[in-house]
Amino acid sequence: MVKITLKTTSLKMAIVIPKISINPDLCIGCGICGEICPFGIPTQNEDGKFEIYEPERCTECSACKRNCPTMAIMLQEQKGCGCLWNARYVAKNPQNNSCCG
Repeated sequence: MVKITLKTTSLKMAIVIPKISINPDLCIGCGICGEICPFGIPTQNEDGKFEIYEPERCTECSACKRNCPTMAIMLQEQKGCGCLWNARYVAKNPQNNSCCG
């Protein structure tokens, strides 16, 4: 989670941004994010779109963000091996392994 503090001469306001969220205006409810997430964090709501109910469980692997066809997922990515960036492709083509073996 990122905390941003805005300071002006007359107003001080803190804004807390979750480390992951899904823009409901861009989500088309395809379910790729829920399928790809190793922890099943994206959950379908009653409208058929996906939401993040427990953002603290996210490891910021970016698999959901990199596989979202509408770029609806907003994520504060961490740098790492990035082996899940093409998780959807790897899942559909098992002969291709990720960099983690």
